[in-house]
Amino acid sequence: MSAGQQAVPANNANNASNEGAQKKHMSKAAVAIIAVVVVAIIVVAGVFGFRAYSDAQYNNAVAACAAASENVRNATNDYNNLVNGDASEAAALTKKDVKDASTLDALNKELSVELPVYEGCVADDTAGFKSATDKLNEQTDWYKAHTTSLQKAVDAVNASKK
Repeated sequence: MSAGQQAVPANNANNASNEGAQKKHMSKAAVAIIAVVVVAIIVVAGVFGFRAYSDAQYNNAVAACAAASENVRNATNDYNNLVNGDASEAAALTKKDVKDASTLDALNKELSVELPVYEGCVADDTAGFKSATDKLNEQTDWYKAHTTSLQKAVDAVNASKK
């Protein structure tokens, strides 16, 4: 029995060292698999995060463009109301109706300016909407500036009435 017992412990020792080697080998394989899974999760999360960020940027650009478009509409309405109202009445006056004829010339010059062409919010991507928003903001500024200068010209004509 002693020879058999010695054989069994020797086999158990070999088996234990083989199992230890297999466990170490499995541990390295398991670590590699876990690392690949973690990297894949990070990549997927990054892709979804980037898409969410891009979608948010796009939606913000669309909303900003819509707001800029509304601002242009309001500024255009203010300008047109002035052109069709007080400026039209003042422009109907003749040089005989005013003390200073140059005020009529200044008014007519203000009325003859070329209006900006409305382009709207037509775009396919975030950069396009941002560009459209910039153009619309420039148009709003143009209308506000020309409404102010036209009002000054109207006021000058009205102050010059005989």
